[in-house]
Formats: sequence, structure tokens, C-alpha cells
Amino acid sequence: MYFHHSYKSDFPNQVHQLNVSIAKNHYLLKDDTIKHQNKKFDINWKNYPKTGKRHLVNYLIRDHFSGCYYAELHPIDKMPDLKSFLFNAWKTKEFYEFKGVPKYLILGNDVIEKYPDIKNFAKNINGFDLQIAENGFSTGIRSVRDWIRCIDYYSWNPHFSSISNFGKYSEKFCREFNLRTNSKKTESNLEKWANNKPRGILIDDKEIFYEKFK
Repeated sequence: MYFHHSYKSDFPNQVHQLNVSIAKNHYLLKDDTIKHQNKKFDINWKNYPKTGKRHLVNYLIRDHFSGCYYAELHPIDKMPDLKSFLFNAWKTKEFYEFKGVPKYLILGNDVIEKYPDIKNFAKNINGFDLQIAENGFSTGIRSVRDWIRCIDYYSWNPHFSSISNFGKYSEKFCREFNLRTNSKKTESNLEKWANNKPRGILIDDKEIFYEKFK
């Protein structure tokens, strides 16, 4: 298995990629409606308050072997702790088969600086390790683009346009998008993940999972 340079993985849940990034095409209106804009925000973690907008943050875990991902969208002023998102991503879900703590998690230094307790999780889980991302592609940027399309596809519907309602259905939205195929891909991301004997550690007890970050 090689992933430092060629990024080749051998089976589902061997390598996951983590992306925590400010949404560049979406923000929240005062009534908590998700709003799309075509021109990308030129913002980062330091300067985003200058826009006067209430920005959103993408949390995304991508399985490198299959491309299958789980994602959530949160207001920047109500960002959940990383362990909360990772528990949701890796637990057994009601509506989505994707699950399991991987062997390796690729993430950026900025995420480690923001959530240093992820290093405790790596120390406390046998068979799990962290790898520092070499570039944006290694943090799952391809799937972030797909997630942006997912946000656009569903948030136009008034039933899902508020951030709270959209969040309630994120699991189902991710499943639906990861079952899609096209002319270049006859097997969906989820099918590739499920059909290749995914391995991984399962921790479905939130209290036990959180303990591993201490």
C-alpha cells in the first residue's frame, strides 16, 4: 500500500481523507437559509469575519479506495468538535452503510492544530495512525466538489433549505450521491466500498469513542 506519493490504497477503510474547510460558494442568510453564490469567497480561517457573512464549514471523510464519503455542513459559529463529526462518520448508521475507523487518516496540519486531541485518538486506538497531507487533493478535495453539488441539489428545496433541516438528512443525501454512476463509472462509490470487503474498527458507543480522545 502506497499513499505518500502515488496514493494507492488496497481496500476500503485502509485510508480515509479528512477535509475541514470553509465553504466558498455557500453561506447562511439571517433566517438560517443556505444561500449559494456563483463567485467563490476569497476567504480563509483568519479573514472570513471581514465579509460580514455567516459562513459555513464543510466536514468530510473520504475513503480513498472507493471515493465513498460522508459529509456534514455547519455554521462557522457553531462548529462541532472534530470527535463529534468523526463519530458520526465512522459509526454504524441507520440510513447509510459507510462505517468503520480506518487504518490511516490523512489530514492537514491545520486540522491537527485546531483539534490536537486527534493525536490522542491515534495513540489510544491500536491499528490506527495519522498521516500528514501533502496537498489539497490528499485531503479529499475531489469529494468536496461532489459534496458542493449535493448541497446545491438539495438545498434549493424549501424543505431542506434551512441549515437545521439539511443537517437532519445529511446521511441520506450522502448515500444517494454515493450511489450515483455515470458514463465513466458503472460502479458507484458505495458499491465499490461495500463490494470489496471493507475492514475497520467499529466503535458505536459515543462515550467510549470520546474517551479515546483523552
